[in-house]
Amino acid sequence: MKKLIIVLCITLLLISGCNENSNFIGNVSDIKISNNNKDVLLTIKDGTLKDTTTSLILENNTNKTLYYDEVYEIEIKKDNKWHKINVELDFDLPLWMVKPKSREELKLDWKYGYGKLEPGEYRIVKKVYFEEENSFYISAEFIIK
Repeated sequence: MKKLIIVLCITLLLISGCNENSNFIGNVSDIKISNNNKDVLLTIKDGTLKDTTTSLILENNTNKTLYYDEVYEIEIKKDNKWHKINVELDFDLPLWMVKPKSREELKLDWKYGYGKLEPGEYRIVKKVYFEEENSFYISAEFIIK
């Protein structure tokens, strides 16, 4: 029985290790990025991009408070189309806000979800909204060399 438990533990470690560093390209993304709202911007903070982390700047240039949560997706560009990366992610669900005419820094660490990103073209996608309005998606594109 003890040998069986040890074999199961080793197998689980090997499986989780393989998933951590593997990006499984999924279907073409069905997320539509809002091009209508030029006053809400998501960008990569200069000097912060690594293959497992980055910091984003979420900029609200409107006169309304912008809301967002912890949830984000990373998509990869293949054959000139954005594709989902098949991973299972867990997020805390606090709600955050960006006051009018201001910006917030968001620190992301995807090592335990997406693993180390291989060289390629990616985008981070976030859903945001203004109070009493429909949500919309914004993104920040980047390249891992």
